[in-house]
Amino acid sequence: MRVAVKWLTWTCLALLAACGGSSARDTLDDERGAILPDAQTLTCTTLQLARGSIGSGQGVQGLHTQTLSGTQDRWAEYVEFAPNSSATCTYPLPAGVSSDTVIAAEIGVNFRGPTKSAMRWLFEAWDYSTGAWVIVGDNAFAQSWKWSATSLALTSPARFFSGGPVKLRYRTESSADASLLDLLVVRVQVAAPDAGTPNDAGTSTDAGTPTDAGTSTDAGTPVPWEGVSSFTYQLTNYPQGKLDVIAASKFDLAIVELVRDGSSGYFTAAEISALKARGKQVLAYFEIGAIEEYRPEWSQVPADLKLGPVDGWPDEQYVKYWDERWWPIVQGRLDRALAAGFTGCYLDMVVTYEEIPANSAGTNRADLARKMVALISRISQYAKARNPAFKVVPQNSPELVDDPLYLPAIDGLGMEDMYWSDDVACDMSWCAENRANAARVRAAGKLVLSTDYAVQSAHVADAYTRSRAAGFVPYVTVRALDRVTVNAGWDPR
Repeated sequence: MRVAVKWLTWTCLALLAACGGSSARDTLDDERGAILPDAQTLTCTTLQLARGSIGSGQGVQGLHTQTLSGTQDRWAEYVEFAPNSSATCTYPLPAGVSSDTVIAAEIGVNFRGPTKSAMRWLFEAWDYSTGAWVIVGDNAFAQSWKWSATSLALTSPARFFSGGPVKLRYRTESSADASLLDLLVVRVQVAAPDAGTPNDAGTSTDAGTPTDAGTSTDAGTPVPWEGVSSFTYQLTNYPQGKLDVIAASKFDLAIVELVRDGSSGYFTAAEISALKARGKQVLAYFEIGAIEEYRPEWSQVPADLKLGPVDGWPDEQYVKYWDERWWPIVQGRLDRALAAGFTGCYLDMVVTYEEIPANSAGTNRADLARKMVALISRISQYAKARNPAFKVVPQNSPELVDDPLYLPAIDGLGMEDMYWSDDVACDMSWCAENRANAARVRAAGKLVLSTDYAVQSAHVADAYTRSRAAGFVPYVTVRALDRVTVNAGWDPR
């Protein structure tokens, strides 16, 4: 796995700036901006109680901003809901925003109260298309009586905006205890001219059950790729060279090396079958635009096929990926993945086309892009001719979606550094471009996996929240990709 030069350059500048300025925040709060990129925040204008009560002297203002954390208790800054309460909040759309321009939406929440196991509080939204309340989430994310913030995706958002203001309902059927809200807002992202329109901005999490949903239906919509809603990504340091830790995890999908230690010992059909028997889909990682010196195929690559070292990786060389002599290397890797029974392949170093000199093929950058798409298309045709269900998932360079041959050739897209890179926020203009182009891939019905690199809890939460709201499947880990990271409250356990 390699990271585009543009990211590394910007990271260095950002770190230099950080050394002379204030440190990055390590808490997630509404003051630092919306979770969705370029989001507008809608606040509750009317709070109506169908039953129960709220605290004396409290009102909608306590729901507009997040100000509390830990066990802080400032009466005027939150709203206390009595046991067995049901309350509805109304959120008008701002001027100039219509239901058909909203491509993603979420509910921002800061909750303090009992855990779900002790008492379930529901967050619901009114679906104008069906005339019913749908469950968006509950207090499963919360710690016991500590302020816990999260964002809950409003999937297929048009249905919640098409008939009037957004309506949220907060309720419980239990009389066990009260609960407090320091934040209850709606955030909306409006379509940009080139961002596409996702079919589904949510996750596959089902917050409701038939026995307690009442008139509500379930708002969760699985990502349209065989139900994948979580994944892990590990390329090195497999304990005892085995995949047992991944097998024991609860992730739906795993990205693993085609070669056990990178240089020898391919994973076997029995090992991959054992992973699949545990409910996992498994993608074989390998590069298609570069090769490392330690790879088993290194000696097979002619010297004149190599284009010089990858910046920052002296033991890795870019290759002339369009040269017919490179195809046997790629084909051999595909044959290995097919024989071992992998679900599909995860193709790295697609970024080669934009990192090598523009005249490397005697043409220009646009032609290099076409040549990369042609290679991905050839990979897809070759693999699917042998196994029609085999998945092809390139990593990074989502702008290739502009090529009409790209989308038909792929089943998904992997993206790195969508929101965070080693705990540095990705907020340059190209970061937004990457997210917008990835949204176009997602809008075409393809799975989009987003891998961010962070360890600070606020950054982890931000990446998961924003990724899910955009309809992507998130994973946050360390750049070394040498472990299975399970982020509490975000990854399946």
